[in-house]
Amino acid sequence: MLPELHGGCSVPIGARSESLPDGTLMLVGQVTSLDGKQQLSSRRAGSIDAPEALGRAVAKELLQAGAQPILNAARAVSDPL
Repeated sequence: MLPELHGGCSVPIGARSESLPDGTLMLVGQVTSLDGKQQLSSRRAGSIDAPEALGRAVAKELLQAGAQPILNAARAVSDPL
């Protein structure tokens, strides 16, 4: 998920995963504005054998929901040049 969102230490991205009893992997991803006023979340389940694909899917949903402006604003603050 982080590579798709170009995330790192300076951007407000969160992720939580859980292995479910049926053998699937649940991933919850979140992007939050620096002031906390905007928060986007995505939750998907997928194959435990393909965690990267699941991360890409969650990242895509976050971007489609409007995460890019939030990420851009966070990067502008952390890297003003």
